[in-house]
Amino acid sequence: MKISIKKYNFLALFMSTIILLSITTGCGTCKMEKEPFVLTQNTPFTVKNSYCQKWVAGIKEGGSGLNIYAIINDIPEGVTLKEFYFRGKSVDVKTSKDPIFVGYYKDDINKGVIMDNNPTNEAANIPPEISPFKLENNEAVLSYDYNNKVYYHKILNIEEKQIIAYPSMAPDNKL
Repeated sequence: MKISIKKYNFLALFMSTIILLSITTGCGTCKMEKEPFVLTQNTPFTVKNSYCQKWVAGIKEGGSGLNIYAIINDIPEGVTLKEFYFRGKSVDVKTSKDPIFVGYYKDDINKGVIMDNNPTNEAANIPPEISPFKLENNEAVLSYDYNNKVYYHKILNIEEKQIIAYPSMAPDNKL
């Protein structure tokens, strides 16, 4: 009987080692898949200045939000600006006036959120997107496509300008 107990102990130790190695190797693979975003220092363009500005509409239904602006010069052919990652969210880059590019963040507090006693109905809620970058409040990442490859560039020292409060009624009381 002692022989079978030794064989059992050896088999249990061997299986535990295999399982532990599988878990350790699997976690390493997951970690590598979650870090595909490499920040580039040298860009084929120049980010001259950047700032952000909160805004609030004059009516409740108008909402509020934040816009991020970047003045970008010398963009060569083959470069497409894609997304801003700023304060935990991402938005598409839009052209405002050349060379000003902007990202529009609108606050969607509880918009489209399903609150229900039935957990199955609440499961239809879409979780908020979490930024893959750890950034300070005055930092953003700009993603861009260059020759069919996506790059990421960190923008530092983003100035926050005074909030814009839009009026509650149309000019000259025209509706």
